[in-house]
Parts: sequence; C-alpha cells; structure tokens
Amino acid sequence: MSIDALGSGLFLPFSILYFTATTDLALGEVGLALSIAALVRIPATAASGMFCDRFGARTTVIVSNLAQAVGFVAYLVVGSFSSLLLAAIVVQLGNSAFWVAYPALVHDVAEGRSQEPWFALITALRHAGLAVGALGASLALAMGGTNGYTAIVAVNAASFAVAALLTRLDRGRSGGGRVPRASDGDGDAAASSSSWSGVLRDRPFLGFVVLNLGFALLSLAFVIAVPVFLVTTVGLPPWIPGTVLAVNAVLGALGATPIGAALTGRRRSHTLVVSQAVVGGAFVAVLCSAYVPLAVSVCLALTAVVLVTTGELMQGLIVPSIVNDRATAASRGRYNSLYQMAFSTGDIVTPALMTTLLAHGPVATWTPLVALAALDMLGIVLLARRLPAMRYRVNRPHVVAEAATVEHPAVEHPADGRAADEHAPAGDRVSKSDEPSRRH
Repeated sequence: MSIDALGSGLFLPFSILYFTATTDLALGEVGLALSIAALVRIPATAASGMFCDRFGARTTVIVSNLAQAVGFVAYLVVGSFSSLLLAAIVVQLGNSAFWVAYPALVHDVAEGRSQEPWFALITALRHAGLAVGALGASLALAMGGTNGYTAIVAVNAASFAVAALLTRLDRGRSGGGRVPRASDGDGDAAASSSSWSGVLRDRPFLGFVVLNLGFALLSLAFVIAVPVFLVTTVGLPPWIPGTVLAVNAVLGALGATPIGAALTGRRRSHTLVVSQAVVGGAFVAVLCSAYVPLAVSVCLALTAVVLVTTGELMQGLIVPSIVNDRATAASRGRYNSLYQMAFSTGDIVTPALMTTLLAHGPVATWTPLVALAALDMLGIVLLARRLPAMRYRVNRPHVVAEAATVEHPAVEHPADGRAADEHAPAGDRVSKSDEPSRRH
C-alpha cells in the first residue's frame, strides 16, 4: 500500500501538467479524455465486484496493480487524443478494481479479528506515501524539467508493478488467494446475497450507500473547493492551499493509528455521528474565514483542515469495516463495489456542484455542506437501528453495543416473505444466545 501510494503521490499533483508538457494535446483535449475515462469507473466498479467474488480479493488486487502499471507505461508513449483516452481507461479500470478489492483483502488478512487497526495502518501508510511522493515529484521537476515528468510516470508504473509482485509473494495471512464460496457464509444469508439481486435487495445497506454519497460529497468538496475559495474569495496567498494539503497529509500519516486507538470500544455509529459533526465544524470554519481579518482566516483555514482530516480518519477506519461485516464471503466484492460507487458518483457530481455554488458567494457555498453533515448525522442514527454492523464496537470484532441486543421486529423479505434477519449476512445477525458478549 505504501509503495502504491508513493507512486500515486508522485503523479496525482501533476497529472494534467504531464500531458500538456510532454504532448501537443491542448488542455481541453486532456481534460476531456480524462473525464471520459473517469465515467468508465461506474460500470468498472460493478464488474470489479463480480471479479473479486469470483477470483478472490488478493487476485483482484494483483490484477488491478498490473493494469495500472500497463496504463502508466502507455502514458509514456501518448501522442494523440485516442491513445491518451485508451491509456486513461486502462488506468481507471485498474483503479476501480483496487478500491473494490483492497477492503475485502483487509478482511481476509484480519481473519476475524479487528479490521480497524489494519485500516488505520493502511491510511497512515497511504498518507505518508502520498506526501513523500508529492515531495519527490516536486524535486524531480525542479531538477529535470520535461525529463522529470517522464521520470515521474516511469516510477509510478514501476511502483504498481512492485506492489503487484509483493502482493503475490505475501500469502501468509489472507487465505492464499482462496476464492470465496457461498457456503462460507451462513446458509440463507450466503444464498440470498451471493448475487447482485441479493445485494440490491438489502435495503438497509442501500441506505448506507446513500449515506456514503453524503460522506463523499463532503470530502471531495473540501479538496476541490476550499483551495480555490481561500485564494479567490478570502484573498489568502497562493501558497496557502499547498500548505493546507500538506497538513492534511501529515495529519493523516501521524494521526490515523492514534485516532483508531482512542476510539477503541466506542460504538461505530456514535463515532460516525461525531465524525460528521467535526466535518460540519470544518465547513463552518471555512465560511467564517471570509468575514474576518486575513491573519484569523489563516488560522481558521488550518483549523478546518485539522477538523476535516480528523473526521475523514474516523470514517476511514469504520466505514469499510461496516461494509465487510454486512457482507458474506461470497458477496464481499459486490458489497464493496456498491459502496465504492458512492465515491465514483461523488467524483462526477462534486466538481460541477461546487463550481456552481462558489459562484453564489460564501454563504450559498458552505451552508448547504453544513446542512448535509447534519443530515448525515440523522441518517446514521436512523440506519444504525437496522444495520447491526453499525452497532459493533470499534476494535472489538463483532461486539454489539448493549442497545443492539433488544430483539427487532421481523421485517418481511421482499422476495419470499421470510424475516429479513434470516437473510442478513452472517456478520450482522444478532443471536439471543450470543447477546451478552457477541464475540466469535
């Protein structure tokens, strides 16, 4: 993961600049090709879920890294719009498969133990890799000019190839690439959720996916709109956005593990509520920065990035764990792909949404986002009543909060009239005999 992130950190800050500096393509052509390729992520994410369930999470991660390595090698020889579009589509296919499979692979590696520490470690490594990669890319460009751009892409391609090789060689704790079967789940649960129709009938999880679209919009809005707002509206120096992103990377690298440890024993749903309150507070700070002296605006901008990073770290530990625990072994790829579609949709919607809001002033830009954070908080509270995985304790695998031990009314399954709990994935069932401790 750290090697993968190192390569991504090298390329992401200069992705558009690379093509405009090394090819004869116009800026509009580059943007159009990358945007069309990004649209491929929606169907690619769905297909990746099926591939992951069929061939296993480890195999999918390996294939995804190899695909991205091939795509970045193709970037080195891009000379036309069509060649850029083809290479970008290959990269997007690999990227989509990676984000579907890696949470499922973490579940396999955890082997029934707490997933949150693994996600905390991965988050820390990823932020560190992105920070080091971005710094390395800046140095490469300062020393090498156009050759520096080429070196960045070449190193990125190599990083994906190395990541694929290391994933292939490390077979110690994730089932050796074992392909999940429906029988790995619990009877009816596995049978009912091992196909797309079964996943799409899981209405509480569909609600969780919609909730995650809200999370995605807030996260992407901060990255996309706050740097522009701080410079063009607030009037802060142009170096402030870079500093804000650097603080985000450092906090992510240093804060993920301590935050995970501090949340131990907390109910997942309560933690998610707090995370949205914190993120909402970040946008309040951004809004206020437009109406105070510049020195105070700088402090508010730094406060906002600390708050939003803290909220995102809390979400990053908990949300993929909920998704994994809701699914069965035979459907974990599909569940993760549906969850990732929320972020793919956010990637498409957020740029147009935020540029529209920015044109209407600070209040019109940031008040809706604060309201969205509040709406997310309400949604979390309501969904936790129907999604037992949200009631587990952080770093306490399959320990349900005391409030979750009351018996829920049976909800009729839409297909055959049986109680919905009979179709809940194995990780989400609450057995009366297990209620005092709920440990497996």
